[in-house]
Amino acid sequence: MILQLKNVSLLFVAQLISYLIPILEVPILARALGVESYGHILIVQTTAILCSLVVEYGFSLSGARQVALCADNKPLLSKIYNEVVSGRVILAVGVVSFSLVVLFFVKVDASPLAILWGYFYFLAFGFGNLWLFQGLEKITYPVVVEVCLRFLGLLVLFLCVSHPSDAAIALMIMSSFALLSTVISFYLAYKVVGGFSFELKGGIQQIKEGFHGFLYKSSNNIMLSAGPALVGVMCGQAAVAKFAPAEKIIKASVGLVGPVLIGLYPYLSRRLLKSTTVSLKLSGIIVAALFAAGAIGAGIIFVLAKFLMDMMLGPGFEEAIIILQIFVFIIPFRMMNQAMGLAVFMPLGKDRVLSLLLIFFSFFSLLLAAILSYWFELQGIVYGLVLSEVIFSLFLVLFALNIKVEKG
Repeated sequence: MILQLKNVSLLFVAQLISYLIPILEVPILARALGVESYGHILIVQTTAILCSLVVEYGFSLSGARQVALCADNKPLLSKIYNEVVSGRVILAVGVVSFSLVVLFFVKVDASPLAILWGYFYFLAFGFGNLWLFQGLEKITYPVVVEVCLRFLGLLVLFLCVSHPSDAAIALMIMSSFALLSTVISFYLAYKVVGGFSFELKGGIQQIKEGFHGFLYKSSNNIMLSAGPALVGVMCGQAAVAKFAPAEKIIKASVGLVGPVLIGLYPYLSRRLLKSTTVSLKLSGIIVAALFAAGAIGAGIIFVLAKFLMDMMLGPGFEEAIIILQIFVFIIPFRMMNQAMGLAVFMPLGKDRVLSLLLIFFSFFSLLLAAILSYWFELQGIVYGLVLSEVIFSLFLVLFALNIKVEKG
C-alpha cells in the first residue's frame, strides 16, 4: 500500500505541474503578445490538444490496467505496449489525414508555420508513455523528467517571448519541449520493453477494447477542453484570450482529483479480480466529500477572482474576472462527477452507461453553450458549460440511486 500512496503522490505532483505550467504561461504570453496574438495561439494549442485526445484514446486507463496485470511477464508486456502504440499510430494517421482534408478545403486563420508547430504539439500529447510506468507502478523517473522539462520550457518562454510578433516563437518553444518530453519517454519505454514493432491487428483490437475507456476519458475532457475552440468560433480570438485563463484555473482545480482516483486504478483492478464487492456507502462518502471540497474551493476562487485575473493578465482583460466568477460554479459538480465515475460506476461494471452519458453531455454542453452565446455572447458560453454540468450531475445521481436499489 505504501507503493500505491507513493505513486498517487507522484501522479498528484505531475498533474499539479501539468495544470500549473499553463497557468504560469498566461501572464508571460498575455502580457507579451496582447489579446489578439494570445488568442491566436490558444486556438492552435486547443485544437492540437483536442486532436491528441483521440490518439491518447483513454489508454492511460485500459493500457495501464493491462500492464498492471502482466508486469512480471516481459514478452506479454512488450506485446501489450506495441499493440497500444500501434493503436495510437492508426488513430494518428486518421486524425492527420482528416485535418489535412479540412485544411485543404477550409480557409484557416493561421500561418503554415503555426499549423506545423500545432501538429508537433498534437503528436507530443497524443503519444505520451506515462501510462506504461503507471501500470508498472514505477513512475518516479518519468515524472521527474517531465516536470523538469516543463519548467525549463517555461523559463525559455519567459526569456524569448516579449512582443506580439513572437507568437510563432512561443508556439515553437511550447511544442518543442512537449515533443522532447515524449521522445525521452519513448527511450525510457524502450529500456523496459526491449524493442518496438508495429502490430496492425493488435492495434485495431486495442482500439476496439479501449472504446469505452476512450469515451469516458475523452468525454471527460471535452466539456472543458473544447471551450476555447467554441469561444473562438462563436466570439472571436479576443474572447478566447479572456476565456482561456479562467478555463485554465478551473481545469487545474477540478483536475487535482484525477491523480487520487486514477493513481490507485492498477491496484484496484487487481483487487477487483479477487472481490467485486463495492461499498456504495463508502463511495457516497467519497463523492460527498469531494463535492464539499469543490464548493469550498469554488468559494475561495470566487472571492479572489479579481486579484487572480489582474495578476495574470493586466489591463484589457476585465471581462475575464466575470467569466471566472461564473465558471467557478462548475467546480463542485465536476469533482463530484469524476468521483462518481471512478468510485461508483466503473467499479460496478457500469462503464458503458457512464461512457454513453459522458459523450451525450459533452456534446450537449457545447450545443447549449453555443445557443446561449447568441443572447449572452462570451458569458453565455460559460453559462451553458456550467448548466450542463449540473444537469449531468443530476442524471448521475439518479442512475446511482437506481443501482443502489438493484443492489439492495
